[in-house]
Amino acid sequence: MNLPSHLRLKKFGATRAFGAGLLAGAWLAAEAASAGSFIMGNTVSLSKLSHSYNFLSYTARGKKNLALRTKFNTFKFAGNTRQVEFNNILIWLNAPVARHWGSWTIRDVDVEKTILPLINPPRALKSESWRVVVLDPGHGGKDPGAADLRRGLEEKRIALELAQRVRTILRKYNVDVRLTREGDKTTDLSQRCLLAKRWGADLFVSIHLNAAANSGASGIETHILPPAGCPITASAFVSSRDRVAFPGNRHDGANMVLGYYLQRSLIKYTRLEDRGVRRSRFYVIRNVDCPAALVECGFISSRNDRTKIMTSAYRNNVTRGITEGILTYINMVKRSQTPNP
Repeated sequence: MNLPSHLRLKKFGATRAFGAGLLAGAWLAAEAASAGSFIMGNTVSLSKLSHSYNFLSYTARGKKNLALRTKFNTFKFAGNTRQVEFNNILIWLNAPVARHWGSWTIRDVDVEKTILPLINPPRALKSESWRVVVLDPGHGGKDPGAADLRRGLEEKRIALELAQRVRTILRKYNVDVRLTREGDKTTDLSQRCLLAKRWGADLFVSIHLNAAANSGASGIETHILPPAGCPITASAFVSSRDRVAFPGNRHDGANMVLGYYLQRSLIKYTRLEDRGVRRSRFYVIRNVDCPAALVECGFISSRNDRTKIMTSAYRNNVTRGITEGILTYINMVKRSQTPNP
């Protein structure tokens, strides 16, 4: 991102300590982790960012109360973490907001790929389209996904049901909707991407349920592709694969907008814990050449979530959340391409 020179701060690269002693090595590792220094790139102070993009205010009260505000939007950052709330919806940044030279700073990759798409969606969506929506019910056939067989819950079956319900509603709005599988059949991940390409997908949403060894894990997640050179949310380090630009990276800004709308609507209707818009390199969202997201609609392994997932009322709410998120995105794409009077 080509930010003005007066907004740029020092570049921070990966730091390794060799032969400097255990204490020095530990200090450097901690410094690197807090600064997100395993991502190459420049940083911008939040205060200067506020002035550059005409935020109404920037406040910094300790490290847990950093806020940027416009007339309609608010970002609340937690210092030394990758977490930011945008209008009360959790977003995971590509790198932590960190304190350098007395100022709280953010990576310019997050300015370009997170902050700007959220405050100005039409700019991020001006080259996108909306005519063909592909829904991808996760798993299927020999791959059941997450399951609780004692209670008759299988992710593959519920994901297909949700996709079919969303399709029914979207068709009432004259949206051309395709499903990557219509029944309980095994569908390779590569085949799902090939179908999206064949149909000329303008939007791709993969539908899943979650599971974890920790039965206390609960809530809703929406996953989007990280920009090339940035780590996934589950890691602080950049691997060699992370440096590859995948087809989905052609739509980084649109991915952010889509992910936010889906997460916002799902939280609105399900009232489950907000686990945030996260960065992952799942096969389907990195290999489709259109804006894409993968939604995790609750944990089968969580007693609280599982009890709700078993009900038709909850599945209706998930359906409404996914549908509203997609329709909001489509309407914003249309708006971005409407000439100003």
